[in-house]
Amino acid sequence: MKQFSKDILAWYNINKRHFPWRDKINIYHTWVCEVMSQQTIISVVLPRFNEFINELPDLKSLAECSDEKLRKLWLGLGYYARARNLRNGAKYILEECNSIFPQNKNEWLKVPGCGPYTASIIASICFKEPVACVDGNVIRVVSRLLNMQSGVWDKQGQDKISCYVNNIISKENPGDFNQAMMDLGSTVCKKQNPICSICPVQKYCLSFQNNTISLCPPLKPRKESQSEEIFALLISKNKNNDFSLIERNKGFLNKTTGFPIIRSQDGNSLESLLIEIKKFGLKAKILNGNFKHSITHHKITGHAILIDSSQDDEKINKLFQKFSFPEKKQWISISHLKQNLSSSLDLKVLKILSSL
Repeated sequence: MKQFSKDILAWYNINKRHFPWRDKINIYHTWVCEVMSQQTIISVVLPRFNEFINELPDLKSLAECSDEKLRKLWLGLGYYARARNLRNGAKYILEECNSIFPQNKNEWLKVPGCGPYTASIIASICFKEPVACVDGNVIRVVSRLLNMQSGVWDKQGQDKISCYVNNIISKENPGDFNQAMMDLGSTVCKKQNPICSICPVQKYCLSFQNNTISLCPPLKPRKESQSEEIFALLISKNKNNDFSLIERNKGFLNKTTGFPIIRSQDGNSLESLLIEIKKFGLKAKILNGNFKHSITHHKITGHAILIDSSQDDEKINKLFQKFSFPEKKQWISISHLKQNLSSSLDLKVLKILSSL
């Protein structure tokens, strides 16, 4: 299949998408962009990437970056755990690798938060290791090349796809080959309305020959989403509208800064929660409107509850103890809340608050 490799690389040389991290090979830039791009569209990544690199241009600055700054730089990209893993990876390379980047896929797999795909793309682009990178675009391309109308998403099917790419990958230029396969899937062999007439590897495509493009790949089985109700507590301390924010230490918003949140799955309802709050002598009001949010397989409906603490720290402390919130909290004026919130869910809560 050497000719396949030549054909797709020739197409890529003319049609490749131009991104800042592609203009010149830079291991750090490649690593950052690949982590950012996981489950995030490129149009969102591009402005964040440039800002991130300007603020954190190297391993040392990333490893020493504060939580607050890291959250701000990652805002809008989602899945904040990726940012923490990136920082942990920088610390690992500095401390365990003597500041020398790993040189191959197996060594990259030891870096915190670096899975098979990320390890492969870095190794192929930066060190010319001929290892397959299989993302959603590549799965679609290969499933059509092989006319795989079933069995794509199980382990056997995924292994078959990886094996196929490893057999056809360019040994001389594996990085460009992997990126060519991804670009092909993104711009030509698209999920809907693929442009087969300009496909550089059309002659190798069994689904094109059999007129089964629309059947490949089959729909990926979906995991059932769980519905959940949550309650965001907007605790106001004084007439200056200072609100309490916490560093969360558990749940799906772990390691994010935002409003104290209570989950219905812990046995709470809106009615019972209001009763509990009033037991502490605090005034509580349910704000009009709710917010909706999705995280992986969770569909969340939320309500915002405004609480007037009347500068009574003792009452607030007891409330925090009751619901096992972290003891450490910060009071932020309403005008500075936005820049201190680190999740899009909290921004939706803030929008309800701002509409008062």
